Amino acid sequence: MSGPRIGIVHALRDSMPPVDAALAEHWPEAVVLHLFDGSLYADRSRGTATAAEIDRRIALLLRHSADVGAEGILFTGSCFGAAVEKGREGLSIPVLTSFQGIVDAAFATDDTFQVLSTAPDSAPLLIEELERQAEGRTCNARGSSVPDAIAALLAGNSDRHDEIIADATAGLPPDGTILFAQFSMGRAKRLAETRSGRRILAPAEAGILALKRILGA
Repeated sequence: MSGPRIGIVHALRDSMPPVDAALAEHWPEAVVLHLFDGSLYADRSRGTATAAEIDRRIALLLRHSADVGAEGILFTGSCFGAAVEKGREGLSIPVLTSFQGIVDAAFATDDTFQVLSTAPDSAPLLIEELERQAEGRTCNARGSSVPDAIAALLAGNSDRHDEIIADATAGLPPDGTILFAQFSMGRAKRLAETRSGRRILAPAEAGILALKRILGA
């Protein structure tokens, strides 16, 4: 029997495979509605769209997912949390930002975190969200980025992307739980865990599990 229809909204094509892998492992019965708009990252990085325009586009994407029958939505872009929070207002279904699942999973595991990203601004954004959601809990988080990894991925060299992330993970300070800040990094999780000998939380898996819990599936 089919499970609920869930909308997955992407701003980067490389976020899709880690989501599909998480769904296959944890929620294979879900009916998945992928929606991709590459203009979001392109225009944000080039400064060719205002914040208000990005907000408008994201609100339209969320509304479209709801209109085609999604019972819950997960947005995978790490740089668009504030826009997603605005855009979900008025929708009657749960809509998760890219960080909601991993923040919940992080605090259920530890209070000290090593945050790694491939986009330089994603690690600080996740740390900011951890601190915002701490609600009196201890939160010790440090961040670093490996921009060469995302450059390799966008150039089509996914193996190099994974190697850079795995090497960086192995070199992180030994205290705390490692958090990947971006969905696209999920493809490197297994290699990074093997190389570092440490547990890693990745947003695709955490986000899918969080949405599954919310929908009671």
